[in-house]
Amino acid sequence: MKFRQLISSFCLFALSTGGAFANTPSLVVYTEVSPPYQYLEGDQVSGIATERVRNIISHAGLTAEFKIYPWARAMLNVERSSRALIYSMAKTPQREDRFHWIAPVARFDLSILSLAKRNDIQLDSQLNLNGLSAAAQRGDIAESWLVTKGLREGKDLLVCADILCSWEQLKVGTVDIIIEDPDLIEATAELAGLQAGDIKVVQAVPALSVVAYLAANGDMDPEIVERLQVAARELGYQ
Repeated sequence: MKFRQLISSFCLFALSTGGAFANTPSLVVYTEVSPPYQYLEGDQVSGIATERVRNIISHAGLTAEFKIYPWARAMLNVERSSRALIYSMAKTPQREDRFHWIAPVARFDLSILSLAKRNDIQLDSQLNLNGLSAAAQRGDIAESWLVTKGLREGKDLLVCADILCSWEQLKVGTVDIIIEDPDLIEATAELAGLQAGDIKVVQAVPALSVVAYLAANGDMDPEIVERLQVAARELGYQ
């Protein structure tokens, strides 16, 4: 009798704890390749920003699957699912009301880069890009900024799926310039088959100095959003 009671008690415990775990939301986190902040190491998404995001999710008592896509596709995916997050994303006026902003995870101070051998590329203080061609990834703030400077897709703006595509176009001479954070030159140049010395900073772009965030789909359960934001605060990330 006692044995049967013990088995019954164990089954009830398993059901109750199983239900608790089942009710814990499983999230999907999207990002792009941008070393050293986020990149693939084997089949694992790693990087400085990735570690911060993992810490927030773990501290909130949640679980998540991390996926790397080209930026435009990552943006599309996060807007399709109410349990999705994305990083590292700049908070722009166009994006602000579409997402819940969890916490800063990175900072980018973007500049105009060219091949070091291109001594002919000189810019004035107004960053006039007339006569130059550029590559940028679709949906990125760099693409938007280049459009404001008069560049047009299919003419003098090559729109890429990801940042490595932009670097490759610069490497082979398809375009004159790209937009990138100088602090990322060494890591990204290596992925593109270049050395840091092959690249030079033409000029900084003050308008593209941004804090990048972990953000959630605008329809995410408010309770989950709050758990993530509280976790970020408790970890000192806000």
